[in-house]
Amino acid sequence: MTLTGDFGGPPFEEPAPNYPTVFGITLTPVVSGVLIALVGLGAAVYLGSLLIAPKLEEAAKLQQEIAQQENDLAQREVLLKQLNDAIAGLERAKQENRDVRSLFASQKALDTLLLDLNRLIVASGAQLNTFEPDSAASGIVQDGSLGPELNAKLKQQVTNVTIRGPFPSILQVMEKIDQQQNFLVINNLTMELVADQPGEVITTFKLMAYVPLTPEEIAALAPPPQEGQPQGGEQQGQGQQPQQQ
Repeated sequence: MTLTGDFGGPPFEEPAPNYPTVFGITLTPVVSGVLIALVGLGAAVYLGSLLIAPKLEEAAKLQQEIAQQENDLAQREVLLKQLNDAIAGLERAKQENRDVRSLFASQKALDTLLLDLNRLIVASGAQLNTFEPDSAASGIVQDGSLGPELNAKLKQQVTNVTIRGPFPSILQVMEKIDQQQNFLVINNLTMELVADQPGEVITTFKLMAYVPLTPEEIAALAPPPQEGQPQGGEQQGQGQQPQQQ
């Protein structure tokens, strides 16, 4: 059996969904999804502030400590370089001092000066007539004759020397004295011809040898410390008893 036609009833309508309302806002699925997303984002930000922020602060502090340590290390390297430069400068000064002191005679060389001088005179074909130390002219150099920098740094030994021989031999003696490693100076040089022997001369001069002072000798030259000035006398009139009438 087939039924046709319009039954004449009203069309069927589905009832509207009943969404909850909060603070006047209907919580539709879209609105609820947005709210849930916002809540999740806020929770993530809050958790991030609790967990990530301390780590970031710790990392920044660690970076600052690393920078400070690098700065301290750089300063240590600068100080170490300055220390090494100072040590190297001190070693150079010591070496220069040794080099300068080697130019002068030593006390041991002065003790054998007579033998050494006589040896080179004889080897040159001349002869040594006199070798007389001049104690009055010897002593500590303080007259600035070698420059003010060497005052009270050296002592000199002056010896009056007379040699005799052919003129070429005398010149050879002078050259050998000049070639000596020790610092020897010839002063007041005079030459006289020998009347009965042509070509021979008698030469006199002062031979000056210089020796650096020892640390003990330098310390002995230092002026003694000044004693304290005596206190002034007591003031007069203090403690006097009044005269009795």
